[in-house]
Amino acid sequence: MTPPTIAGLVLATPPSLGSYGPLIQEIEAALRSPQCSLGVIGDIIEKDVDLTARLLRFSNSAYCGFSTKLSTVSEAISLIGIQQVQDMLSASSVLERFAGLSSEFVSVQSFWQHSLATGIAARLIALDRRLPKPDRLFVAGLLHDVGRLVLFLQSPKYAQMIFEVYGKERLLLRKAEVSALGFDHQNIGEALLKSWKYPPTLVLAVGHHHDPAGCEAARVEAAVVHVADHLVNAMRVGSSGEKFVPPLNSQAWATIGLTPEALGPIVAGIDEQFDAVQEMFLGETKPEANA
Repeated sequence: MTPPTIAGLVLATPPSLGSYGPLIQEIEAALRSPQCSLGVIGDIIEKDVDLTARLLRFSNSAYCGFSTKLSTVSEAISLIGIQQVQDMLSASSVLERFAGLSSEFVSVQSFWQHSLATGIAARLIALDRRLPKPDRLFVAGLLHDVGRLVLFLQSPKYAQMIFEVYGKERLLLRKAEVSALGFDHQNIGEALLKSWKYPPTLVLAVGHHHDPAGCEAARVEAAVVHVADHLVNAMRVGSSGEKFVPPLNSQAWATIGLTPEALGPIVAGIDEQFDAVQEMFLGETKPEANA
């Protein structure tokens, strides 16, 4: 059996904007027009009743933390920002792309719950450290393990082999991937998001979240995702297939300069914001603990 290549796995996973594709394209077209305004973007989004309701609930949630209640999409966009709304739609399309994946290797619901919690943690760490574009780091955290879904979808026989090695040798799942393939899920995720033309810093943060020191161009962003992933694994919120808690990279911790005292509020923030974020992206479901 010939092992898959990163290029082959990516090529077999065509880009898909899902049901939000027409909205994303219409927003992008509107933004190119000199007559574009928040009202125009709001009118486009309001064509999707479900998205409008979710966006308003999300905007009025603890995640956003606004002191006044928002009642219109235009108000929400003015405070959240058009870029964040676009990022949320693009991320939603990725979730939709893998919605029908078999749960042979991992519960898809549990996978995305782990990913959403990692996104929240990454954003909270970024806010604590006053890093630019904290919401972009939410997306990086959300998509950090997407390469693993590609592997499950496109090469289930090798995925099965990886889990057999993982079970027998009690390696970290990432180490089992490298043992079987010569590369791991972060390499696949980086190549996939690059092919889908995601922002370079986001792509690199996903592609180096296990080895932030190996990526000078996005070392801080990759370190944030690494620490967020470690924290969520320790909290046992969902699972991307890993049963163990991977060790914390001390260099990553030092890179972002997070203090132990900040961890309590960040953990509390994850708990406070999780339901709203999950409802926005997955609908109303209960968190699955990592068994």
